[in-house]
Amino acid sequence: MFSVLSFSENEMIKKRSEENYKISLGFMGGYGSKLYKVHGKNTRYVPIVGLVSKNFYILGTELGYKKELNSKISITGFSQLFGGVSLQGIGGTQLNNSDMEKGYKGINDRKTQIEFGFRLGYETKYQDIKLLTELRGGERGNSGKISVIKPIFVTKKLLIIPQINLTLLDSDMVDYYFGITEDEVNNPKNTKLNKIYNPNDFEFASSMGLTAKYNFTSKWSAFTIAEIQYIGSEVGDSPIVNSRTNYFIGLGLRYDF
Repeated sequence: MFSVLSFSENEMIKKRSEENYKISLGFMGGYGSKLYKVHGKNTRYVPIVGLVSKNFYILGTELGYKKELNSKISITGFSQLFGGVSLQGIGGTQLNNSDMEKGYKGINDRKTQIEFGFRLGYETKYQDIKLLTELRGGERGNSGKISVIKPIFVTKKLLIIPQINLTLLDSDMVDYYFGITEDEVNNPKNTKLNKIYNPNDFEFASSMGLTAKYNFTSKWSAFTIAEIQYIGSEVGDSPIVNSRTNYFIGLGLRYDF
């Protein structure tokens, strides 16, 4: 969702014929549900930094190189600095035990990971629909995703991009982010944990999202994103997971140099 928000694939192709590079700076604030049983509000603020120069790009904390093989197929190699389970609207899942509700404060931290990945894009002939598939991974696990994206140019200034995603997490990633060890059960701070949880299986997650971007001028634009996600039982049954259904809504402003 964040990549589509920052630079849609259609925008990158169009801009490439007009200039050698593009730089964007912006800011977004939003609110989302709580994947883990954490206390307090779940409001997030995210700076937006982007650079596109020919085939090379930087989108937030993702660094990549994209090559168009023909008018329909593109391939991308990328690295994500803060990867991991992205089931909370933006970026990987990072959890500090101090953020947990009372009774769960003795769990081990769940950290993000440096990931390397490969993405394949295909422009279909039907209704300008684009298909994206990717594989990524790091020391804490791997994941794959298939996305269906449909850019809709409502007016010259308003672009709407609905999308559907299906994500597969491997057993290592599921176990690291959602498993419960014997040491955690025996920690006196975890008064609400009474058994080990070892999912040791793959997990699916599905999501639907909508990105809308409005250009006030050639430089200034406002955008909003909304996403709802549903996760399977291997994650949902974890004692530290708050809900199997998660959502995120964000609003921001961007300036393109």
